[in-house]
Amino acid sequence: MQETIKFELSSRMAIIKKPESNETYYTYNFPHKIMLLGILGAIIGLNGYNYYALKKYLGQSVEELPEFYSKLKSLKIGIIPNIRNENFNKKIQIFNNSVGYASKEEGNNLVVKEQWLENPSWDIYILNDESDEYRKIKEYLINKKCEYIPYIGKNDHFANIRNIEIKNAEIKSHNYIDSIFDENILSGYVDEFEEMFAFGAKVVKEYEYKEVLPTKLNEKIGYTDFKPFIFTNKKVAIKDKVDLYLVGDKTIYYF
Repeated sequence: MQETIKFELSSRMAIIKKPESNETYYTYNFPHKIMLLGILGAIIGLNGYNYYALKKYLGQSVEELPEFYSKLKSLKIGIIPNIRNENFNKKIQIFNNSVGYASKEEGNNLVVKEQWLENPSWDIYILNDESDEYRKIKEYLINKKCEYIPYIGKNDHFANIRNIEIKNAEIKSHNYIDSIFDENILSGYVDEFEEMFAFGAKVVKEYEYKEVLPTKLNEKIGYTDFKPFIFTNKKVAIKDKVDLYLVGDKTIYYF
């Protein structure tokens, strides 16, 4: 068995920006690993993007990657979205940026459109890798401490971190995965047609979400190594040599 930290991450509003558009900023449904490492890095006081941008602006030498990523990228993380009615609630927000240099249009007014998640919540799992960083994250979470205030996408979308628990994670095969998982580990879905119509069987509404997320950070191009992730309640068949972990009554895929 391995130790794992579990906590609930939520916010009243959040945006996890997709890089595809410059006109309307759309959001991911799932927090990608890089964002989560940034939140954990903020909690324990590791430097992030703003620190490196400032050093570059001042003409100072900088490391290739932000400190939070360099020190935390080896952590294994699992994510369970807490969604109601199997749907993610979103809203388009429209506001003006009239600081003067935001737009070259007449009036120097830039209309900004952003898609925000409403009351998002995810259960986050961090697998113990015996590192000093893991131990520090555990200490800070348990004692409800943070060096920098964590947020989700914008610094006015404060991150709420609740229900911190220390649990055991046991490698165990299973036909259902409660967390999001890399589509590449999937060998197929199990047909439950006969079971659905068996006498007295409870019919459960199936759902499947797929989203392509960045999994690594590159010093030159930013987000990279995009992979398709799935969140579903369907019965699955997983490829050999892929470890799933049973944590309480939940089956978690760590990546």
